[in-house]
Amino acid sequence: MSTFLDTFSDLETKNFVVFYLACKYRFTFFSPQQINKYQQQKARSIIAYATNHSQFFKTHYKDVDITDIYSLPTTNKKLMMDNLGDYNTVGLSKDEILDFCLEVEKTRDFTRRLHGMNIGMSSGTSGNKGVEIVTRTEESYLKAALFARFNFPKHERINLAFILRVSTPAFNFNFLGNKLTYVSQLQSIGEITRQLTAINPNVISAPASMLKIIAREIEAGRLFIKPKKVVSYAEVLHPDVEKYLIKVFGTSIDQIYKCTEGPIAISCSHGSLHINEDLVLVETLQSDGTQTPVGTPCEKLLVTDLHKKSQPIIRYELNDIITISPHKCSCGSAFRVIERIQGRADDVFWAKRIDSGEWQYIFPDYISRAVITASDDIDEFQVVQNSPDNVLLRVQLKPKVPSDTFDTTTIIDNLSTVFSSYGCKAPEISIVFEKPRFNENSNKLIRIQRNFDIE
Repeated sequence: MSTFLDTFSDLETKNFVVFYLACKYRFTFFSPQQINKYQQQKARSIIAYATNHSQFFKTHYKDVDITDIYSLPTTNKKLMMDNLGDYNTVGLSKDEILDFCLEVEKTRDFTRRLHGMNIGMSSGTSGNKGVEIVTRTEESYLKAALFARFNFPKHERINLAFILRVSTPAFNFNFLGNKLTYVSQLQSIGEITRQLTAINPNVISAPASMLKIIAREIEAGRLFIKPKKVVSYAEVLHPDVEKYLIKVFGTSIDQIYKCTEGPIAISCSHGSLHINEDLVLVETLQSDGTQTPVGTPCEKLLVTDLHKKSQPIIRYELNDIITISPHKCSCGSAFRVIERIQGRADDVFWAKRIDSGEWQYIFPDYISRAVITASDDIDEFQVVQNSPDNVLLRVQLKPKVPSDTFDTTTIIDNLSTVFSSYGCKAPEISIVFEKPRFNENSNKLIRIQRNFDIE
């Protein structure tokens, strides 16, 4: 039976149409029991492959039962990057990979491949670079999954503008009149506007902060496009930004939750962000390793890519905090729904409890809401915890709102209340009226961030 499943799995991932149809079927018809069975079979197959073809995994899983998936030691970016040559299964050395990535970054020629493979370097918000290896087969089935699962406009060809810091060969696609065109986020807004005007996309995909800039260009009458679908990815989509984008674009905002470690989730036709249960196995855990109850933010997130062989992703630690919804989506799929992506674990605020002196976490969601609800005159913001006792708030006001008459009392009170509600002393809060600063490594806007490590 396992031989048959492995044979079908190879056929499935090597055939665009078969993978497309299988993705459609599984999302629509699989029960929770079938999802679990499929994930167990695929995970064991990938683990066995990694053990046989990667020196790193052969050593990493030495003296452990590789059939006991949930007891396997975890992996992370540092382990992968430190052992990159032994980690991958396609025979690439670490120096070969890194030299290629640095040359691509230097020349900005993102169309290049290494031995036919798509190799990309992610900057990493923390400054820790990561590498993604994608074979042509993997590239093909990922495209099949996207076309199978994404809620594209009905009865018309796809014309998608994809805005990102870097490109890969996969980001330019033209098949039977369906087009995907890459637009560099590093260009001036004037050049991005010019390109979008020329493309005139019916689908536009970009980080939330970039979508907001584009929406401003539309409101100002400098850009005349009307996409039927708008997709946010790469950054947390905060509720206030989503509301604004819906108002300007006149359509709901879908999300794609993908990282170097796998295509984790995508919005369905009902607007819910579903985990791609047939592409990845997602574990939401507490700090002690027990499963996080649904409706509660996880403290640890592990991902296993169920198909990727070139660079196995197995029980890989992500730095994100997500909440799984306790409710099944009205679309009928049994694939779990992500209720909220809170942000990165590194950006959870920490303070000492007054009663015990112990460290207490404060989730970014509550900090964000404290600012958003303080005033309608706030256009954008960034809250930086530089120490347990010091918080800096950067506030960008809406046009024509003078900063010298803006009342900061409500914001300070709201933020102080968040800390006190967690049983902590309120920090010293400083407010400056300036634009938020984009992360110098990833070029992402991170609204809530912490700049110190706890003991």
